[in-house]
Amino acid sequence: MFTLAAVPLLSRGQTCCAAKAAKKEAAAAVSSNLKATGATIIESNGKKTKIKIKCAKCGYKSPAIEIDTPTAGNPYTQDWTCPKCGHKQKITVEVPVA
Repeated sequence: MFTLAAVPLLSRGQTCCAAKAAKKEAAAAVSSNLKATGATIIESNGKKTKIKIKCAKCGYKSPAIEIDTPTAGNPYTQDWTCPKCGHKQKITVEVPVA
């Protein structure tokens, strides 16, 4: 049995969890609207996007890189050189054209 003192704590926890879930869904919706070439999108929101780059030659994985979230017509591009093997590749994160 719960006392009346426990009710606000329980309801606050449910509200908090619901807000966190909604925030994660919104971030997932933004990242699902982005297309990455040469990188993997870890998370994204309206302002910032985190990506990881994987070398196409040796498989080296870079630490997470935070970039400004690209908009339609304004993709993020980077010429990246693998620090392990020296392989050069072009990284692009963009909003796909419908």
